[in-house]
Amino acid sequence: MRVVKEYRRSTDDAYYFNWRLTLDPVFQQAFVPTHEAMHALNLSRQQPVHELAANLRRAFSGIVAGNVKDEGVRRVESHGPYQLTGDSEILDPLDRLLASFVEQQRMKLPGSHYQPCYQLIGKD
Repeated sequence: MRVVKEYRRSTDDAYYFNWRLTLDPVFQQAFVPTHEAMHALNLSRQQPVHELAANLRRAFSGIVAGNVKDEGVRRVESHGPYQLTGDSEILDPLDRLLASFVEQQRMKLPGSHYQPCYQLIGKD
């Protein structure tokens, strides 16, 4: 905190908001989770880290939509689960994380049966 405070004082930046913060446009664009868009996500380490982070954000957004948003739920009902493809080093931990969410009943209302709106398909 001391270093941040000194930096902000030396640059005349506010303490309450980081005016110098910039976000890559890839994090600012809306994502519509269609089956095609979800399948096309690049979930591998063969890309810059910030692009992988943006694609994981999109994947989570699609999973939320498929679980609770009317349009996403209808897409999954009509076309089946979203298919996410990627490298096992990304998909395996993602699978464990999502399974823990299911176990904690964070994917649907408690007491209801959860039918996954996604499938994880490894490329390697």
